[in-house]
Amino acid sequence: MTTLRADADVLVLGSGLGGLVAGSYLARAGLRVVLLEEAAHGKRPAFLRDPFLVPGLARDGSVRHVIRDLAVPLLDQEFHRDDPSFQVILPGARIDVRPLARDLGAELAAYGVADAEETRAWLEGVGAQSDETRRELEQELSPVRRLARGSSRGLRPPRVRSALPAPPVGAAAFIAAQLGALSGLEPADAAPAPALLLDGARSANLRMPHSGSTLLGTFRRRFLALHGQIWPIGEFALVGDRRLLGVDLERTRCLARALVVAVAREPLRQYLGETSEIPGWLAGGVPVLETRSRLFRAERDSLPVGLGSRVVVADGLPGKVYWLAQVPDADQDQSVWLVASGPGAAALDPETLLGGLAPFAAKGITHVESTPEPRWDLDSGELRFPLAESPNALRHRLPLAMVGPELAPGLGVEGEVLQARRVAIRLANLLGSPRELH
Repeated sequence: MTTLRADADVLVLGSGLGGLVAGSYLARAGLRVVLLEEAAHGKRPAFLRDPFLVPGLARDGSVRHVIRDLAVPLLDQEFHRDDPSFQVILPGARIDVRPLARDLGAELAAYGVADAEETRAWLEGVGAQSDETRRELEQELSPVRRLARGSSRGLRPPRVRSALPAPPVGAAAFIAAQLGALSGLEPADAAPAPALLLDGARSANLRMPHSGSTLLGTFRRRFLALHGQIWPIGEFALVGDRRLLGVDLERTRCLARALVVAVAREPLRQYLGETSEIPGWLAGGVPVLETRSRLFRAERDSLPVGLGSRVVVADGLPGKVYWLAQVPDADQDQSVWLVASGPGAAALDPETLLGGLAPFAAKGITHVESTPEPRWDLDSGELRFPLAESPNALRHRLPLAMVGPELAPGLGVEGEVLQARRVAIRLANLLGSPRELH
């Protein structure tokens, strides 16, 4: 069979948040960018791929800065926060995570979880620590102008690490449930920037009502508008050709001057072990635990009144924590989708999907198969990181870098977005892009 050859400046392997952000910056620099995503994703609902919560959308937030940096159309910059939007379910308590410290303190006190004044003072300390951590993270991830060819210096994981102020008495389970859902780490207390995660969750935005898009959909459209290409692919093998890296597809070989790996290494390594030779630079690193998301459909009147758009359920053992994202059905006003992720999601029964807290044993909820499942292009909601230690940056004689939550686990959406931005700008400067980025 004749194999056609296509050339690019950069290949991006994976279409998660890190891949789309990095690809958009590289395309904005005037480079020819081809992003490869697993074809199975084309048959899955788009909201399955979106982050659980989207912090950093305040006027001076990290995600908002990237959105402005990429000149995302104003229509796509209008985010909306439902109220109540974020809840934590504990044995005997359903806590609305309010933006204001006094309101959240009163909520915890009403359920007898923690003292209101202690909580308020603690949240103020968390906010101050979050601001400091964000400044450190943005400074740590700010790109420099040049990167020596073949060097991975500067593409290493950020070294941000901070500790929470002493929590109020009785609030440990409430805090751990959130950190488990937002950090992707096990155990939850291994998160390197817990204040950043907890503070961001209180004011996180959820959806874009004007554009009707998800966050990933917004970056996807921007990447395509910047003349980036997205190729849905099936079987593939990694190849090298002199000073180029690339992939072999069924009828096409696509080679590039640089490769950005935007997927977790362990699923990719498993896949390549079945289809082709595993390259040496893919060895090593911290293995990740896969926790497949599950999809449920529910009628609105079957759900409890006041159920949040995002819910962390810790109504049992710590290892059974899971989180739910509630998404309105685009075609039927009386139906909603529920996406369950996390270590406890695999064993969920639709009859007890919302935990054991009355009236949460809701009827009228059915499990929906979201097949086909992706094999290597997974999202952070489907991965758990057992350790807080990050793998080293990939090393190769050609420009080869890694983005995504695996490189900076525990830093959430803001860390992933800033890491992808930093890697892309450094790589663009290294390749000598037509438009230099800063």
